[in-house]
Amino acid sequence: MESSKVRSSRWIAIAACLLLSAFVGAMPAAHAGENAVRLDFEASPYADFLFYLLHRDNRNFPDLRASVPMDDVKTLNTGAFLPAYAMASDVRSYADLYKLAYTYDDSKVLIDTLKQGEWHFPAFMTYWRQQMEPREQATIASWKAEEAKGRHVERLEALTRMRFSYASVKVAVIALGPLGTNMQNPPIMFATMQDANLPAVIGYEGTHMMMSAHNADWKRRKNASQAIALISARGGTAYDIEEALSLLMAAKLPASYDEASDLPSHDEGDTPRRELLRAMERDWDRYHANTSMTAADFAIDETLRTFGAGGVAKNP
Repeated sequence: MESSKVRSSRWIAIAACLLLSAFVGAMPAAHAGENAVRLDFEASPYADFLFYLLHRDNRNFPDLRASVPMDDVKTLNTGAFLPAYAMASDVRSYADLYKLAYTYDDSKVLIDTLKQGEWHFPAFMTYWRQQMEPREQATIASWKAEEAKGRHVERLEALTRMRFSYASVKVAVIALGPLGTNMQNPPIMFATMQDANLPAVIGYEGTHMMMSAHNADWKRRKNASQAIALISARGGTAYDIEEALSLLMAAKLPASYDEASDLPSHDEGDTPRRELLRAMERDWDRYHANTSMTAADFAIDETLRTFGAGGVAKNP
């Protein structure tokens, strides 16, 4: 898995080559919360192809391997974020994929794989247009209708009592792959076809974006260092605190519309992340009643209560 530092450095290089215009549009809005945040939904055959080419991922499309066999191309353990970069970079041709691959330290193996896969791409495009694109576009149409009625980012801001840093964000709908992540520059959320619930996607990815925004990093908040030290002593990480809150909001945002979430906040087991998540679920009413507390402060406070010396938030 690539480090955040490596991914950040690579994204700077990609932006310089491909995203000058997108970079300007992605600057944080000074008062993003004062107006409706615009969601721009997009799909890309190139992102889907990269998932299939690199990892042979064909979830939701079991006949893909028979329709577009690639037995002559080896799968790779590298380039995991290449599909995301392809979507964020608005790739429009196969040649653009080579430009992205050249930004990797191990670009040679990626370039070789792209060359081997290039002659399979026309067959994949035929399959994509017939099978994947209709489902992606149906999802986009459904989500556009939901967003027109719901304004999910604004509802998330109200639930978290935090500001979303951007006036617009791209929502990338990807038919293949397990990818569920986001980028800040340009602001983009990635959702797979398994994410059938738009509020759950916004609740999860939007919370991550608000927690880790460059001008609002939760790790600089009061008591954050102490909370991170406590969960680290139990084998967890700072990311577990952010992830637990994001999972919680993936359930709470749909619940605010009386909808069930496909990303349940309940989680079994006793890992630090799961223990913290269950504690936050149990204490949600306490957070809701304290209107001076943000969701980030709630996550920090629950970490202190759960893993501190007093063990206040012991779970039944």
